Amino acid sequence: MSAITFVLLAFISVSSGLLEGIPPQEVLHSDATLQLLMSEVTRLSNELKEAQEKISTLDNQVDKLTNKDRDIAFFAYLGPGLVNPSPGTTIVFNEPMTNSGNNYDPQHGVFTASVNGTYNFHLIAASPENSDPSHQLHLYITKNKPGSYVSYGWLDRTTDHWVQTSASAVLHLCKGDRIWVEVGAVVGSHTLAGHSDNRPHTYWSGFLIHAD
Repeated sequence: MSAITFVLLAFISVSSGLLEGIPPQEVLHSDATLQLLMSEVTRLSNELKEAQEKISTLDNQVDKLTNKDRDIAFFAYLGPGLVNPSPGTTIVFNEPMTNSGNNYDPQHGVFTASVNGTYNFHLIAASPENSDPSHQLHLYITKNKPGSYVSYGWLDRTTDHWVQTSASAVLHLCKGDRIWVEVGAVVGSHTLAGHSDNRPHTYWSGFLIHAD
């Protein structure tokens, strides 16, 4: 019901009560009666406005409380290392240490947004010494479909004892959007380091910064 309709109905209702028993000719010529009716309409209009403002305030408070309860965050690492992963492989970080909201799937390596909002993702990847100076291994943070890359890191052309790379992204996601880490270009042989010596060498994380 619109505010105008509400006020008109209230006006009719109040008018009927206030004017009951008053002859029509007196009603038409009574300034006091008209002033009384206008005062009542003004009062009802003000009450309606106050009620609408209170409803709007309560809606905002509910939204804030709902967003506060959306605890979405994950941190997962790679268990066994991956030897020579092929291009297009989804890296499955199968050891979740944190998975608030259960948005990350440790069986398939995919994060699925459950609410619209802005998210942060961060990848750390490591590889042991490689004797082939021409080797390449690219890792991409990927959105929704293979090859749709948003950020990447690389483990290329190094013979260091250990090499580490990182990639990060801050993304606005809609409910149902999917994010994962995908192997891109590969040259030569590689090992993506997993968990060893009680240390996770390759891991990734993400969390909701704020919901819309």
